[in-house]
Amino acid sequence: MKYKVGDVVLVESFAGPKVRVRLKKRILKPKDFWGADGWDAQIIYKKDVDALRQHGVPYKKGSKPLVFVFDWQLIKTIKRKR
Repeated sequence: MKYKVGDVVLVESFAGPKVRVRLKKRILKPKDFWGADGWDAQIIYKKDVDALRQHGVPYKKGSKPLVFVFDWQLIKTIKRKR
């Protein structure tokens, strides 16, 4: 599936809960270096941040942090940017 900047997607986090993020910037691994393809994204709902906090992730309450999301963590699109 093709994703675009601005799409809202459901992702699987390393901590356990599934969270919704808005994709900000595509990051491709360099051809001559190790790494992985993914996205810079921002968590958009405070209740998702609270769920991550309950699973031990050290985010401040009420923040909407920027995160890196690997391509294999993307589950489905919730809302497409027009």
